[in-house]
Amino acid sequence: MQIHLDDANTTYRIQRYEPKKITINDVVYNDNLILSTEKIWANQYISHKTNSADEKELAPFITLKPQIFLFGTGETQQFLSPWLQALFYSHGIGVEAMSTSAACRTYNVLLAEGRYVMASLLL
Repeated sequence: MQIHLDDANTTYRIQRYEPKKITINDVVYNDNLILSTEKIWANQYISHKTNSADEKELAPFITLKPQIFLFGTGETQQFLSPWLQALFYSHGIGVEAMSTSAACRTYNVLLAEGRYVMASLLL
């Protein structure tokens, strides 16, 4: 799927997504990643099913205070664990889970709206 570049003034934009491959600012990534407008954490992913992740593990992402945190869960949408949802909501952060292709599209739409968004993308 080709995603067209828009004129939003953001640092990192998703240009293209294919299963097992994502292009961000002309760089191709072949592994899971966490993405914000300002930084990419390559080879990292927050499991959407976790009930036992340490809040300290997630603190670097929560302290950035995105308006919404997207979970790209692979080829199909999967639900977030209630623990993970509650954690993000307790910090005033909206959270959504969807297929990775939908998360990529949603990320770009939210950027175009000027929203501060982060995404954990399972490739």
